[in-house]
Amino acid sequence: MSQKILVSDLEAKLGERIGLFIGMASFESRCLTILSAIAKNVDNFIFLKNKNAGDLANKNLQQMKAICGTESQLIELDLDKPTLTADSLQRSLTFIRQASQGIIFIDTTTFTHEQLLIFLKVLSEAKVDRKFVFGYTGAEEYSINSEPENVWLSRGVSQIRSILGFPGKFLPSRKLHLIVLVGFEHERAKFVIEQFEPQILTLGLCKPSQSISESHHEKNQKFFEEVKKFVDVRTSIYSEIDTFEFSGTDPFLTSQEILHKIGMSKTYNTVICPMNTKISTVGVGLAAIKDETIQVCYSRAITYNESGYSSPSNQVTVFAVNFLQHQ
Repeated sequence: MSQKILVSDLEAKLGERIGLFIGMASFESRCLTILSAIAKNVDNFIFLKNKNAGDLANKNLQQMKAICGTESQLIELDLDKPTLTADSLQRSLTFIRQASQGIIFIDTTTFTHEQLLIFLKVLSEAKVDRKFVFGYTGAEEYSINSEPENVWLSRGVSQIRSILGFPGKFLPSRKLHLIVLVGFEHERAKFVIEQFEPQILTLGLCKPSQSISESHHEKNQKFFEEVKKFVDVRTSIYSEIDTFEFSGTDPFLTSQEILHKIGMSKTYNTVICPMNTKISTVGVGLAAIKDETIQVCYSRAITYNESGYSSPSNQVTVFAVNFLQHQ
């Protein structure tokens, strides 16, 4: 179960000491929100950063170090080499196992979808008997340097790849079922659909009651309709087009909804592309951990709107995951 909390209330609501905080230094200022709220209640810190990150990410990393006010560990990841990212994330297990008593808190806000899922798989396979709490800072607004009708978060797609740890189990005799959890980056969603040309295509839309905010749902609905129109004019390519709703704020509900949807087409190979909140991406990961026939894919963007990607909201969503139970 997840809960939405005011940033100012986060430390009190957690109610436990945090043995280890893990967060990603990003070009987004949202990487500072949760850390700023709970740093005084944390014993140890791990900061992740992509090694080729630009000046904004490096600046935010320095702010993160200043906020924690003590020694921290830096682990560098590689956006273009998932195996190196997985090896780097494995290093965090030593610090997790050695961490003082208390919560292991993971701020998912500014991970890429791919790196978050790789980390989820690493934690799942490690079977560490600790309490893991995940947090996500919602965005107040996206694309803050553009007009509402010209919202953009990323442009171009350099590669679509299976996410390390989630290759699926495909039978050559089976047809393909592609599930896309549509977010704001509709161009990337269209590219994924074109590349896979599935026999069944399922487009997921976040439920209004399970969205980060009402305004986000309205924008999400708009981009969902754009993707739907794109698909509708290509109906001859697909033998079946379907839609479903999922939760953008509760990963366990998202996992259940995905497993139910897949259960209706068990005779197909299944690929899922999560492109909505990081919370729903965790839900995809939990579903794929339970059902190893599912392949999860990632579309690597060419460029991001680094100077105006988002502004942080005053709310965070938190949820606990017991990896010993999700096998």
